Amino acid sequence: MEELLRWRLARAEAEAPRPPRAARLLEEARPWWEIWPARFQDAVERLSAIRLAVGHAMAEPRPGRIPVRTAALVLRKEQEIETSVRVLYLRVEGARLRLRFELEGTEEDARKSYDVTFVCTETLKPLFSAPAQSSLMGEYSIDFEMSPELARTWEHLKVMDRMPFRLILRSDTGQ
Repeated sequence: MEELLRWRLARAEAEAPRPPRAARLLEEARPWWEIWPARFQDAVERLSAIRLAVGHAMAEPRPGRIPVRTAALVLRKEQEIETSVRVLYLRVEGARLRLRFELEGTEEDARKSYDVTFVCTETLKPLFSAPAQSSLMGEYSIDFEMSPELARTWEHLKVMDRMPFRLILRSDTGQ
């Protein structure tokens, strides 16, 4: 049995692909906005230009009303869509962000997942990127460990609050 296991190990080592170089691993660890800064800057400019009308010209919604919409830009290989999301659930506990949102206007072409980049509303700088998985038609959920500093500033956010972020959703991560 020992001889068979050694033979199998030797064969597996011979057939295994070469490990990636350290430079390649570092490249893959970089966020997309550092890899494609011009693409990110174009997306941020489009995202910052999106203006959302708040129901009946209210500056702040009243409690019990529909959640505030947040501007979003969906990037796909074939197109870019200016849209919005409604935050349906938001909880920051410790440094863990749990977020569920409804993506508006893309029901006919719902994706199973997106890479979501959170962009600060005030500075238009990227905060972090997190995977969002489809839960229901047009609804996505994020469960992500964020920085403790950012978590402290977001821990009191409620669904009805104006969000301190805008979103860039990427479905084709190779762009």
